[in-house]
Amino acid sequence: MSAIPSAGHSTLLSTSGAVPRREFEIRQLHFKDLWEALRLGVEDWRACRTEVMVLAVLSPVAAIILGAVVAAPSLLPFLFPVCAGLALLGPMVTLWFAALSRERERSGFALAEAAAEPFASSRLNTIQALGLLSIVLFLAWLAVAGVVYAHTMGQSGPARGIEFFVRVFTTVAGWEMIVLGYLTGAVFALVTLCLGLVSFPLALDQDVTTWQAITVSARAFVRNPVVVLAWGFIVAAIMAAGTAMVLLGLAVSLPVLGHATWHIYRRLVA
Repeated sequence: MSAIPSAGHSTLLSTSGAVPRREFEIRQLHFKDLWEALRLGVEDWRACRTEVMVLAVLSPVAAIILGAVVAAPSLLPFLFPVCAGLALLGPMVTLWFAALSRERERSGFALAEAAAEPFASSRLNTIQALGLLSIVLFLAWLAVAGVVYAHTMGQSGPARGIEFFVRVFTTVAGWEMIVLGYLTGAVFALVTLCLGLVSFPLALDQDVTTWQAITVSARAFVRNPVVVLAWGFIVAAIMAAGTAMVLLGLAVSLPVLGHATWHIYRRLVA
């Protein structure tokens, strides 16, 4: 179990009277902390074994996405943006695993009933607001991806099945779409990393407003830009590997990253 002290003991007067204003200290994060967080994430995953639950959720989602593409081939250009954009929802969809890690750290056991307590408290309001922000970012990314496609490959008319992928990799318009897509995707990923680095686990762990959670996360990013960017690349690599192995890969990578996020938060925020 982590020996890091509990976050957020310093309390100031609240201007609203609803949520006490807290001053959070942002610690220096080191590269070794990333590997330690991943190690503890794997340890938590082995203790909780939630892959069956993840598969039960991912299977219908994957079926809906693939079914939509088959039923409406015009949606094929959105297949990659949807899959890549799921990373923008990562801090939200993996929060349950952070809750399990929090409970395991507190009591030594990852009991679902105890882990769910924050979701039945006033903290749920902040968590829901952060989740809504994540969804807005995801939808904005899809809208931008649609504009990129329309101004590149969309000019040459619709393509279906294999023809679409041939055009992507063998035409100038296809490569323009790839480059512009990656550049705009990187901007969305950077915003998500900055705003979602510790905001969700902080909202889970402490009584904070949405704005407090976001600003603390942004401060953590500004204090540790290089290490946090490295963490972002690690997350992207693990997600890519998990996606490449389809459902089974994501059933492991998502919980591990969710657990690891909790340990990143515990090392960053005091």
